[in-house]
Amino acid sequence: MELADQADLQKRQGNVDNALHLYEQSFEVEREAACQAQQHHVGEPTESVLFRSAASLAYSIKSYREAERLICMGLAGNPPAEIAEELRSLYDAVNLEKNMEQMAFAAPEREQENVTITIPVKERNLLNVIVKKFGWACVF
Repeated sequence: MELADQADLQKRQGNVDNALHLYEQSFEVEREAACQAQQHHVGEPTESVLFRSAASLAYSIKSYREAERLICMGLAGNPPAEIAEELRSLYDAVNLEKNMEQMAFAAPEREQENVTITIPVKERNLLNVIVKKFGWACVF
């Protein structure tokens, strides 16, 4: 996670290439840790937390297929309910991103509409992903 923290700092400073390189390194280390934990039967919640972290890093470097695989590995164990929910939310975000890439979505920039929606609290993370992706304003 130290590498991921360094990547976050580089990203905030505008060093996108350095950040990406550090995220990739962090992903490799975290994925290996998750696989080792599973192989050595470390148990829960450690295994699912490591898989969640590795999947999140895969998502951040746009390695969506790998993120899906790691999420499934995390859910295949017996993760605590909270971690399982986070893994499912991440899975939704990964699929949204994949689908948007496939559709090559490009919305007209000048069209605007105010919309009010009501969502279950547990889906708030997915809404945040959508809001950030499109640069929308969102008030909770």
